[in-house]
Amino acid sequence: LKNESADKLIQVVGVETEKVAREKSFGSPVAAVTNVTAAVMVLMAPGGRVPKDRSWKAAKVMMAKVDAFLDALIHFKKENIHENCLKAIQPYLGDPDFSPELIAAKSNAAAGLCSWVINIVKFYEVYCEVEPKRQALSKANAELAAAQEKLSVIKAKINTHRVVCIQVGGLASENVRWAEAVKSFRHQESTLCGDVLLITAFVSYLGYFTKRYRLELMDNSWRPYLSQLKVPIPVTPGLDPLTMLTDDADIAGWQNEGLPADRMSTENATILTSCERWPLMVDPQLQGIKWIKSKYGEELRIIRIGQRG
Repeated sequence: LKNESADKLIQVVGVETEKVAREKSFGSPVAAVTNVTAAVMVLMAPGGRVPKDRSWKAAKVMMAKVDAFLDALIHFKKENIHENCLKAIQPYLGDPDFSPELIAAKSNAAAGLCSWVINIVKFYEVYCEVEPKRQALSKANAELAAAQEKLSVIKAKINTHRVVCIQVGGLASENVRWAEAVKSFRHQESTLCGDVLLITAFVSYLGYFTKRYRLELMDNSWRPYLSQLKVPIPVTPGLDPLTMLTDDADIAGWQNEGLPADRMSTENATILTSCERWPLMVDPQLQGIKWIKSKYGEELRIIRIGQRG
């Protein structure tokens, strides 16, 4: 809130500074002028201590230093006028002759001071009316900010709860998969011994045979034998030894190292990497030796028959 009219009037008073200085030398100016200076003394009374002596003599003392007087007008705290000053200024404001237009005929400087007094009081009245509203607005903005902050916290909690609900919903769907996995594990538990026995026999005995004899031993000899025992040993139907001894990543790695992609080569590599003892390799095409050299690299030690040292 700014009283531009009052500020402009102070500039007018500044222009009339010389006239104010001249009028200080008057013996006794007209009553209209002394009323203006008296009103100025009332408004500028420090701490609301309104002076009883508001004569022209007292006014001349107030205006003795023109620059200091004008500076006091410019920096007057128009937002904080004491109640005593407001009460004491009312008779002057209620005087019909207390008008800048009428006083200008007698003194332009006094007319400027008169306008200053009137506008300062008007400013204060408007300020007193607007300031509570401004404070109320500030309080409302603070309450709004606090409410928005609480709303943000609540939204964050809602989002967290939503995520939890989604996760719980996901767990509900996982329950079906877990139940199926438990059922599968229980079935595997019943065939685990037979599966391990069959795969151990695969690693230990089938390495030297061709594909045909491997299948014949697995499907037509060993599986029927285990199922026809006095106490049968269950085996997973259609069990593929490769699924328990290796995985697709291992097989892909072997092939990148130069192992042929056929089933027999994969079985041979599985046997080689799963056995505890050194395997005997029959490798007329030298495919196996190429793969072994690529797989083990510098860690491979080659020993030849008849080699010394």
